[in-house]
Amino acid sequence: MTLSVGQVLQNRYRVTSLLGQGGMGAVYRAWDARLEISVALKEMVPQPGLDSQTLAQLRRQFQQEATVLARLHHPNLVRVTDFFEEGGNAYLVMDFVEGESLGEIIARMGALDEKQVLIWAQQLLDALAYCHARGVIHRDIKPQNVIINPDGQAVLVDFGLVKLWNPNDPRTRTAMRGMGTPEYAPPEQYDAQGAHTDSRSDIYSLGATLYHALTGQSPPTATMRIANPALFATPRAVNPAISPTTEAAILRATELSLERRFANAAEMAAALRGEEVPSPPPVVPHGVTRVMGSRATVATPPPTAAPPRRRRRFPVWGWIVGGLVLLLLGAV
Repeated sequence: MTLSVGQVLQNRYRVTSLLGQGGMGAVYRAWDARLEISVALKEMVPQPGLDSQTLAQLRRQFQQEATVLARLHHPNLVRVTDFFEEGGNAYLVMDFVEGESLGEIIARMGALDEKQVLIWAQQLLDALAYCHARGVIHRDIKPQNVIINPDGQAVLVDFGLVKLWNPNDPRTRTAMRGMGTPEYAPPEQYDAQGAHTDSRSDIYSLGATLYHALTGQSPPTATMRIANPALFATPRAVNPAISPTTEAAILRATELSLERRFANAAEMAAALRGEEVPSPPPVVPHGVTRVMGSRATVATPPPTAAPPRRRRRFPVWGWIVGGLVLLLLGAV
């Protein structure tokens, strides 16, 4: 349901304005009458057509996710303070972070100063490393979900598509499914079950966010990059002022293949600082054409060994004739 200004939930939260709306629900600014502070109220609507058993399972999963989120405390993460269900929808209550979104700053200023963007990147990567170490994947990192507060700190907000991740069980389910925002979502996030996302999915989204901040334009979606790789211009092709080190880190973070991205947030942070990090494994299957940028290279299978030459067998009648010749010569 769409909440109206002045509506009160849980006899505590009074809606004061709509901050944003999407297919999975909406985010409102609300007034917490108990604590007398402004909060952000995230409304999450379950997908239609689910049976009662599945809905009950997802409600339990949502409670589990919200409980984990409420235990996260990091200076560059929004804090989740409450969760509840009302009217068939689930709600997360988060601190209201004063400031301007990175998306708004880019829209106002265009391509941003690299030095400043890299400071924010380090803060966000530290927050992601903290989340990933606790089995939490954000899954919706984008400029609109990064708030620059009055102190100039980058704060990652909106955990609406969060997924609890167990490295030993990649099939971990999430209560509120969603693909994220196409320009910043990695290809594996388009899977119907969201089963293949892990911490490297957040790496891709942050890389795409940095691409946007440094070039002033959002990157093409993962599906468009697969369909037409030439659409993806490298960061320095758009903004030559970007350093080669930063460009290399962004390109690796936004690799379409999970295996070729940074293994974790700490690796990406080190690469952005210009430190040496492990190289990605080569992934070129035999006989498959791989497209890199606008050039295509074909990996051919290894040459097969030539079949062994068969020894020519001398016919039996030849031995008989030869024997007779020798006998005749001996008799002469």
